[in-house]
Amino acid sequence: MTKHGELIVITGASRGIGLALVNRFLDAGFPVLAIARDTASTKAHDNLTTLDADLAGRAGIARVSDRVAALGLPVAVLINNAGVQNAIDLTGPQIANPECPDLIRDEIALNLTAPILLALALLPFMLRPDGTIVNVTSLVSRQPKPSAPVYSASKAGLASFTQALRVQLRSQGVRVVEAVPPLVDTGMTSGRGKGKISPEAMADAILEGVANQRQTVAPGLSRRVLVLNRLLPELVRRILARS
Repeated sequence: MTKHGELIVITGASRGIGLALVNRFLDAGFPVLAIARDTASTKAHDNLTTLDADLAGRAGIARVSDRVAALGLPVAVLINNAGVQNAIDLTGPQIANPECPDLIRDEIALNLTAPILLALALLPFMLRPDGTIVNVTSLVSRQPKPSAPVYSASKAGLASFTQALRVQLRSQGVRVVEAVPPLVDTGMTSGRGKGKISPEAMADAILEGVANQRQTVAPGLSRRVLVLNRLLPELVRRILARS
């Protein structure tokens, strides 16, 4: 997939899919830069560099860029995995909370703005050809989840950005991949849904997709839902509305 002297950059690396990705790439012998608000849960490893950074602000993006420059390795893979999902009822009393606009702003910043700015910041360090950017979206990027309208909108925006960036970078030999997880057994999905896959299974799917130069990584139920959405979008809308 890449040479072992090339860097893997992973956001949201302290738990769930991100932590599983960190472990998988380390097991394969790659140097990894793991980024999260708090990376204390990651285990020390000779090939692991950790960085505590809040990617919802531009200062956090700058810290990532500075650390990559200091490491002096070309970026083989950037995985924009960090994200947050808030239940927001725009018709309920929640919107009267003075903190609600900040909550919405930060959700958009982490889910959409941060991947865009990280791609911009790390492109000068990206391996050419054969560098890869992976943006982790969601099935609700296709049909929204009414209880999480901002999350749905931000992931729809990220999916659209992924497609546009893929076209722009094609001539430079940089691949852009969309990863669309099904329901994954993480803290974000606690207490809801059935048939979840493990974070490790999703990490394996992403590694396999990058290695085989796929444009979309959608394992298990995700693949079936994406196909069904092309054929019967109204049915998928109703299903996801109940999730």
